Amino acid sequence: MPLFLKIFLFDFFKFTCDLQVMKKRLFPFFFSLGFSLFFVLLSGTGEAFVPQAPHLLHLVMGKIKQPVGIEAYQTKKILNYKDTQEGLVELEEKLIYSYPNQFRSQIISDTMTSFSVESDFKVVKVMNGVIVSHDKLLVDLYTDILLYRDYETLLSQMASAGIDTSKVSFQRVNDTICYVIGRPLAKGKPFAGLWIEKESFLPIKYMVEKNGWMVEFFYNNWQRVSKTWYPMQVSIFLDNQLFAMIHVRSFDLKSGFSKDLFDIEHIEQLYPKNGLDPFDENNKQVDDLDKRMEDFKKLYE
Repeated sequence: MPLFLKIFLFDFFKFTCDLQVMKKRLFPFFFSLGFSLFFVLLSGTGEAFVPQAPHLLHLVMGKIKQPVGIEAYQTKKILNYKDTQEGLVELEEKLIYSYPNQFRSQIISDTMTSFSVESDFKVVKVMNGVIVSHDKLLVDLYTDILLYRDYETLLSQMASAGIDTSKVSFQRVNDTICYVIGRPLAKGKPFAGLWIEKESFLPIKYMVEKNGWMVEFFYNNWQRVSKTWYPMQVSIFLDNQLFAMIHVRSFDLKSGFSKDLFDIEHIEQLYPKNGLDPFDENNKQVDDLDKRMEDFKKLYE
């Protein structure tokens, strides 16, 4: 091979190698420059990137996860809504989540039978051995965020609760920057929506309006077991007044719950409906706690 050809090939090979090295070195620079330029141009328009509600809820569900099941024990302190001077009602509750879309909450008591079941969007509530309702109480809607851990299902549930899921914006809640799903009806007025902490993607506030009542749920002290997150404290406000405080004593990931626990048709066969037998002595033997709970219940129906 002629000498000039050897020199040419050597120089060409060296140039090619230098070019590859240069590309590797300059790529991060140009990538960073382009990324920064994108946000400079975006900020110049006065806008910031805000994900749409489906994408945002997908990120939330990716954070809190959906296990096979959860068993939680909690203490619920309900303030006397009519007379705050009388103190409060304190209830011990057991909550069972069987995913997807099955939930059971029951009061732990030796003197009364009270529980509610939600299964595939149907609800039944039993109090003192009698079916009293097939509707989910307004103040029990805090479980929506904890039960529906699939973003499409939660999105549908929020829409059915009157939340405008087409609107997402930023808002501060106690110095915390949040994404907000929901549209204010008037500037400065409270509105139904879901507030999600921007950095962690954990829900911190859920507000629903129904039958002229506005209820707010605040989720605090989220804790993790394995990959699943659950709030250890929930505060419930009814028309800006503190209604109840929930303290979760423990929660564990469990499975293998009996299907009968969530079988609404089976429950309807076991318990009579309220008012079917007005002379039944069992319906007359309602203690003071039952009466006060009934008063609370009537407010939200």
